[in-house]
Amino acid sequence: MSKNIEKRKPTFQFAALVMLAIISLTTVGMVVFKASITTMFLLSWLIVVPAAMKLGYTNSEIEELGFEVGKGAFQSNIIILSVGVLIATWIAAGTIPTIVYGGLTIITPKYFLVTTLIVCSLTSLATGTSWGTLGTSGIAMMSIGTSMGVPAGLTAGAIISGAFFGDKISPLSDSTNLSAAVCKTDVITHIKHMTLSTVPAYIICVVLYTVIGFKYANNTIDYNQINQVMKVLNTNFNIGFVAIIPIIFLFTLLLLQKPAIVSILASGILGAVIAFIQEGESINSLLNCMLNGFSIDTGLTYTDQLLNRGGIMSMAETVLLVFVVFVIAGILQKTGFLDVLLQPILSKIGNSRAKLVGSTFIASYLANAFSSSMMFTSVFVGTIMSPLYKDFKLKPENLSRIIQDTATLGSPLIPWNSNAIFCSQTLGVSPFEFIPYCFLSWITPIITFIYGVTGFTMNTYTDEELKIIEKSEEVI
Repeated sequence: MSKNIEKRKPTFQFAALVMLAIISLTTVGMVVFKASITTMFLLSWLIVVPAAMKLGYTNSEIEELGFEVGKGAFQSNIIILSVGVLIATWIAAGTIPTIVYGGLTIITPKYFLVTTLIVCSLTSLATGTSWGTLGTSGIAMMSIGTSMGVPAGLTAGAIISGAFFGDKISPLSDSTNLSAAVCKTDVITHIKHMTLSTVPAYIICVVLYTVIGFKYANNTIDYNQINQVMKVLNTNFNIGFVAIIPIIFLFTLLLLQKPAIVSILASGILGAVIAFIQEGESINSLLNCMLNGFSIDTGLTYTDQLLNRGGIMSMAETVLLVFVVFVIAGILQKTGFLDVLLQPILSKIGNSRAKLVGSTFIASYLANAFSSSMMFTSVFVGTIMSPLYKDFKLKPENLSRIIQDTATLGSPLIPWNSNAIFCSQTLGVSPFEFIPYCFLSWITPIITFIYGVTGFTMNTYTDEELKIIEKSEEVI
């Protein structure tokens, strides 16, 4: 009989109260108690379920809605777990060490700033982590910059731009996979679309850091730390072309439009084969590495921080977060909360794509400032704005790109954001010193906003594509 109970639509005031309660719970838990975002989103179930029951839904109906929507996280989560395998085997094969080694060989005094950008970009692209890059290549480059007399804020700006460039573009990045998943687009499409704004911005950064770096062309570099890292990498791995074959293989498969999961796992297996043949790793150790991550004690803190990572378990929290987000957001959407909240926004935006993009920018920066977390911002903005982008016939990769261009790159620009604090503590530089020199974080959103206003690169649905999507949603 419960199935026949009439379901009510929430009022705007009630929907706003529920959303505010979720945001407050999550933010207080993360900022005040340093809790995991996954934990806080799961606890928001205690807000969402009673709220939905007040509208006439039974607990079993709510759980059914959550389960049906949660199934949409399947592909994204398998990709994320596959990335964990890939990172571990690429390290074991010497792939990531070779990339870092190659980056360190190109450092010269005249081009110190631009090579700092490139070295940190390569490290972050290879590992998929901005924080890992800051704690390894970033610390090394800060020491070199200090020995040369380069202002600390300037060196830190180049490091941060490189670290967050890789974290944003790398298919190994958890924030990249999360943004794609929340906006319901595949990660490869998401990355391809991001390159249209990030690559032009990166080229401008290369020019700026090169020109500014000429001022320090006659300074000398202390190569002791660089040589130490390179020696450790060369001692523990076979640095060379064979080690980078898994990268070439992966990008070849992706260019041939092969499925992302198959491509990533195949490249991971190739890395394991190279590690078995060239690095002497046993099959047992490689299988354990795929699960728990690569482990090594080189005796050098910098390299240990860089190399001890990867594995399926390292991605477990991201997988749980994606699933919980899908379930919570799905319930809010299916029970009408999001529709009610979006109506006033939609009426203000009207038919203006520029206002839509501008509203997304504002929501992203405010959420980043309010929550101090780019992960929360990705989840919140992606959940709230996705229906609006669909109404404008804009494909989800447009929104996922904007989120990363503002949330991911904007986080180091907010002094109290967790990313800015980590950058400051790791590099030993005040946020107010490096913020003006984080050129990538300033330039990329400008390009993205211009795209949004003009419509350039803003991919749209055809009417036929929209009908297919609507039919699939009716099935769910």
